[in-house]
Amino acid sequence: MVSGWFLMVLVVCGLVGLQSAAEGDEDQRGLLQQLMARVEKLEEDRGKSQVAFSASLVSTVQWTDHGPFDTNTTLVFQRVKTNIGNAYDKETGIFTAPVKGLYYIRFTGCVGKSGKLNAAVMKNGVNVFAIYNVPATRGTTSNGMTLALEEGDRLWVELWANTSISDQSRLSTFSGFLVFPL
Repeated sequence: MVSGWFLMVLVVCGLVGLQSAAEGDEDQRGLLQQLMARVEKLEEDRGKSQVAFSASLVSTVQWTDHGPFDTNTTLVFQRVKTNIGNAYDKETGIFTAPVKGLYYIRFTGCVGKSGKLNAAVMKNGVNVFAIYNVPATRGTTSNGMTLALEEGDRLWVELWANTSISDQSRLSTFSGFLVFPL
């Protein structure tokens, strides 16, 4: 972050110097306009590249179980703690990548009343990684991965049929952040 601001200061100082030198010189005025357009683009891109989300399955501190269900079910993580860039939709449980980049995604789950948990992070309908645990109730498991995502790629957590997940507003979580744009 500091290096980005340092670069911005250098560019602005260069622009001021060029603006002084550009008076009366058409070539330098054109260069100044190009540099100013580039600074505006960098500022616009910087806002898009700030992406992070973290949500837990439920808002209550009471033990709450989801499942088992007869079919695979998309989990909606309701208690949103962080949503920089507003890319996570707490109504659907889906994260949509706002910019092409390398993202780190993590999912942690606590086994529910069925005594087994099997769930996956899905990318556009394809299982990219999963968690599995059969210790009886209340055991936890976690997994994470870096994923190269295109703008518009969608991620969600799907609970497999006949398994369950439990939460107390902080045990079962779905999180991610943009490492860097591509």
